[in-house]
Parts: sequence; C-alpha cells; structure tokens
Amino acid sequence: MREMARLGLILMAMGLVCAAALGFVNSRTKERIAKQREMARQEAMNLAAASLGSELTFDSIEVQGLSNPYSETGRTLSPVRVSSAGRPMGYVFTAYRKGYSSVIETMVAVDLEGTIAGSTILFQAETPGLGTRYADPAWQARLVGQTAPALEKDGGEIAGVTGATVSGRAIVGSVADGIEALRAAGLFEEGGGL
Repeated sequence: MREMARLGLILMAMGLVCAAALGFVNSRTKERIAKQREMARQEAMNLAAASLGSELTFDSIEVQGLSNPYSETGRTLSPVRVSSAGRPMGYVFTAYRKGYSSVIETMVAVDLEGTIAGSTILFQAETPGLGTRYADPAWQARLVGQTAPALEKDGGEIAGVTGATVSGRAIVGSVADGIEALRAAGLFEEGGGL
C-alpha cells in the first residue's frame, strides 16, 4: 500500500513537471505561432485571389445582416474585400466544415458577381491519399467558375475523389454556404456589392 502511494506521488510529480514545461514552451512560442498562422493566411488570400488582379489589397469589412453558416465549427464567416489599384475586385473568406477526420479550412476568393475565382486549403487532417487529395491545386481548380458548387454525387458538376466523399462534401458544401451567406447579405447585388 505504501509502495503504491509512493509511485502515485512520483507519477504526479512527473506530470506536474511535464505540464509546467509544456506551459513554459507554449508561452515562449505563442506569438511566433500566431505570426506564422497570419503569414499563412495572407499567403492563402494572395494565392486564392491571384486571378482577381495584380497588386491586391485586402480590407476586412463589416457586413450588416450577414449570417454565419460556420457556427457549428465555432468559427465565423469574416469576408475581406479584395481591391486592385483601389478598385473593388471581389472578396475572400475562409470556409469551414467538419470533414472525415478534421475541420477543413478553405480560403476562397469570389468576384463581385459571386463566382469563385480561386481557392486553396488552409488546413486539413484528412485521410492521407484520399481526403488529402482535395488540397491538390488541380482539384481546387475545379471550383473556379462555380457560383453554387456541388459534387456530381449531389447533382453538381464537380467530380469528387473516389473514397473521400465526406471530405469533398465538406469542402464544397462549406464554400457554397459561404457564397450563399454573402449573396443573402447583398454583397453580389447589381453594382458590385459594398
């Protein structure tokens, strides 16, 4: 009995030391991780919106009456206006939805009419060789030109990856939901939106 208590105390002490070490490392790397995430986000916005023009600028906007189709993931729809030479060219936003094994984050650029101009996967942890194939730029290019994307299995025009329908539906569905929310908020009305 005494031996068990001693082992329990040793285990607890080791756990406390490890927790303190992890807390210390986290406090020292938190800012660097946040900077890296912001750099990745900026790079993804530039990549997704590349076809909207050159020398792009990105401005966060507040949209009255904008619904949030991503509340189930704990994320928010936050559109960003894309301009080239001071002229509005479209919007970028991050679409979120639970895939097969992770919440997939897709950066999407749309023009002023709500047509997809480009997209890229910001984060996914889907099945290697199956769901991860959706991050391939060649597959992402299938979204370009769509206004209400859907997989062929769901009556749309986009061919999915065999064996990874859940991941494909997550990506395409989240993108379609984001575009629909922006459309419902009036961003794509005649005159180019906001």
